[in-house]
Amino acid sequence: MAETFRAAVLVAPNRPLEIKELRIPELKDGQVLVRNIVSGICRSQLMEAKGKRGEDKWLPHLLGHEGVGVVERIGPRVTKVKIGEKVIIGWIVGQGFNSMPPHFLTTNGMLINSGAATTFSEYSVVSENRVCIAPEGFSDDFLPLFGCALLTGGGMALNHFDEKLHENILVLGFGGVGSSAAVVLDSFNTTSMVILDESEARRNQARLMGFSNVFSFEEFKSSNRNNLIDKFDLCIESAGTIETIELGFSLLNKTGRLVFASHPESGARISLDPFEMINGKVIFGSFGGGSKPEEDIKIISKLLQESRLNLAYMLGDVFALEDVNQALQQLEMGQPGRPLIRMSGTSNE
Repeated sequence: MAETFRAAVLVAPNRPLEIKELRIPELKDGQVLVRNIVSGICRSQLMEAKGKRGEDKWLPHLLGHEGVGVVERIGPRVTKVKIGEKVIIGWIVGQGFNSMPPHFLTTNGMLINSGAATTFSEYSVVSENRVCIAPEGFSDDFLPLFGCALLTGGGMALNHFDEKLHENILVLGFGGVGSSAAVVLDSFNTTSMVILDESEARRNQARLMGFSNVFSFEEFKSSNRNNLIDKFDLCIESAGTIETIELGFSLLNKTGRLVFASHPESGARISLDPFEMINGKVIFGSFGGGSKPEEDIKIISKLLQESRLNLAYMLGDVFALEDVNQALQQLEMGQPGRPLIRMSGTSNE
């Protein structure tokens, strides 16, 4: 059984992640050792690596918060999972013991911090309440999306969509979270949905998946497609900027609702007309889609298995762990699909 493993470490903000060899510590109460198979890469990890989340008090530390792997060891008081089970790792708190975040030592004695769930590594020590049994019927490459993108985007759709109130829907941003929200909304078959994204590659991705009303911001506004300007009942915003939050709010009808999961650069502020809120518009943020992982993974997985859409286009290129910085760069460039790190694979070069 392995006693050390390779991990991508953020040593300083706005610097490339470094691959280091870490020792596997003795597991404490509520901790689970997972041999990782695939990790997804989320925009929030990119923002953290670029130093855009404000002061980082925990450097050097591990990154990554969505993945799939196999349980290899369990610590005291763990009852939720067993050795040998395939599990989803995610950052959203679920059921189970809430363990202390682990600390690691490199083979030459350097201290490396970690959160309750990290995945840019061959192994992870994860809090019991950050793992869930992986649903069946999905590839290992697809399963990491259940750790963040599908729970956040799909959760926003499940928890904030009301078929009696929301007929015209706007999905603003078609990254991992936006595409997940769109897939779940599509399964309801009761809505007219428009997808807006500035990236031509992501617009093409949406069309290849099976969506039809897909536009750039300027294209949509200039053509007033379907006469929907200022007539959206619900906007799910996940493009990640203050400008897109403000745009989404402006496109709502007088009693429309905007829910956003974006986390723009630390210190950013949005500007809204308070009179529009007095008239009935509503805006609020969503932390992880309001999801309950154990319940919502089952619901979303069933919806996806019945979906008419080509879900394979939700996935991006696959990279080896040593190419993690290339994967982050691809995400920053707005390439379509979720970039993946396959621990036993090779890079896409």
